[in-house]
Amino acid sequence: MKIVIIGGTGLIGQEVVKLACNDVYFTQINALVRNPLLLSHPKINEVIVNFDRLSDYKSTFEGQALICTLGTTKKQSPKKEAYRKIDLTYTLVACKIALQNGFEQVHLISSIGANEKSSVFYPSLKGEIEREISALCFPSTFIYRPSLFLGKRKNNRVIETLSKVFLSIINPILIGAFKKYRGIAAEQIAKKILNEIKNKKAGIHYFESNEI
Repeated sequence: MKIVIIGGTGLIGQEVVKLACNDVYFTQINALVRNPLLLSHPKINEVIVNFDRLSDYKSTFEGQALICTLGTTKKQSPKKEAYRKIDLTYTLVACKIALQNGFEQVHLISSIGANEKSSVFYPSLKGEIEREISALCFPSTFIYRPSLFLGKRKNNRVIETLSKVFLSIINPILIGAFKKYRGIAAEQIAKKILNEIKNKKAGIHYFESNEI
C-alpha cells in the first residue's frame, strides 16, 4: 500500500515512517514535510512543501491512506492564529486533497481530552479538528487521542521532560478509569496507526490513549 504522511518530522511521524519502511505491506511513503527527514530509505518519497500553498502539491497525494501527525507547540507558535493554521487549516486542506484524490482512509492524531466545547484553547481546537475531519466522510476515519507522548525529541522541552519523569512514577498507579492518562510511547502510537491501516475498517473510529 502507498501512504501519505504530513508531519513526518515530528515524534510520532518519525516512528510511523521508520516502521512503515520496515514493513513489506507498505510499498511507498510520500512524506510531505517542511524540513528534511532524518531518515533515508528507498520507499520514502520526500517532498519539501510550503504548507501555505499545499494545493500546489496535489499530485504528490498518491496512495490509499493519509496520516496526519502535523502539529505545533505554544513555544513555536505563541499566537493562537498561527497555532490554528498549523494544527487545523493545514490538516484540513491536506485531508480535502486526499479525499479528492480518492483516498480511502485518514488517520488523525488528536489528543486526550479533545472537546470542542472546552473553554481551554488546546482541547477545544483538537475537538474542532476532529469534527471537521469526521465531516469529510472518508470511507474510513481513525482518530487517536493519546496522552503525553514518550520519546526523544529533537528539541528539549523542559516541562515535557519533567512531565515524563512524573508519569514514569505515577503510571503504575493509574488504573481503571485513569489508565488513559498514562504516558504513551510514540512507537506504540505509530504501531497502532499502521495496524489499523491494514484492518481497513469502514466508518469513524476513536481510540482513547489506553486503547492505543
